[in-house]
Amino acid sequence: MLNHIGITIKDSSEIKNFYQDILGMEIIRQFAINKELSDQVFQINQETEVCLMQKDDLVFELFVIEKPISMQYNHICIDVLYRDNLIESAKSKNYSCVIIPRKNCDLVFIKDKSENIFEIKEKQEKKDEEV
Repeated sequence: MLNHIGITIKDSSEIKNFYQDILGMEIIRQFAINKELSDQVFQINQETEVCLMQKDDLVFELFVIEKPISMQYNHICIDVLYRDNLIESAKSKNYSCVIIPRKNCDLVFIKDKSENIFEIKEKQEKKDEEV
């Protein structure tokens, strides 16, 4: 069910010094989140560098912000079967749902009542089960 955990780090040197050297993780992808998407999901209006790291089944999505800000990119991403059912259930119970249309697959983020952010992805096994 767990896909990845997104966290904010303050110093890009921590990618090597802590996540690689101490935790033994490997960089699997680096990219930037544009300021529009960043603002839509996290209310942070700036482009931010991101480093996706993995060791075994654990994946961290590290958002590098070297200057202090009040908001953070912290979130937990989970895979579920039948994502639309989960979205409808969350909406029916008045949980905040942010759906961002994308070419291949919409981005979906749901906040609990404590403002914790959950990114919701649909498991690929669903397609295998329906065939």
